[in-house]
Amino acid sequence: MQDALSDLLHHHKIRLVLERYCRGIDRLDADILNSVYWDDAIDNHGIYVGPARGFADFIIPNLRERWTSTMHTIGQSNIVVEGDRAAAETVFLAHHIRPDGDGIADDVAGGRYSDILECRGGEWRLLDRTVVMDWVYTHAGLASGGIDPTVFVVGERGGGDFGYRAYEKIRERKAER
Repeated sequence: MQDALSDLLHHHKIRLVLERYCRGIDRLDADILNSVYWDDAIDNHGIYVGPARGFADFIIPNLRERWTSTMHTIGQSNIVVEGDRAAAETVFLAHHIRPDGDGIADDVAGGRYSDILECRGGEWRLLDRTVVMDWVYTHAGLASGGIDPTVFVVGERGGGDFGYRAYEKIRERKAER
């Protein structure tokens, strides 16, 4: 029973790393992005192949220049843990929104993150990531559709995004105790 619980805990911690990556890339937050990689990790994103510590410095200006918004989502993960190392293959879908004439274009990518992770001091992080691209397409559309985005809190990149507020409130509450 202990082995099953340990496996569940490892899978959960690994999944949190994968989810944190998506948050970091969409918020263009270098600190979050760097927190998912070990200092000696490598990353192969096709357009960037090299030390993972240089990935954030490369990708954030690239995304800021080319797209107004991105949304990376992950699906199922096949995770195999062997001691302090794990292999994970995780399906992703990534939307990249940009202006296109009087409308917008959505550059959509579907693929898999092929990862090797390592646990050091009880913490899982990426050691080796390769992006496997299965398909891409562009969907062009009007600048607005059937949903009025102005009635919602609008997301933004960086620390001013509303999503950071919940984390700040939790930290404030913890500090008050």
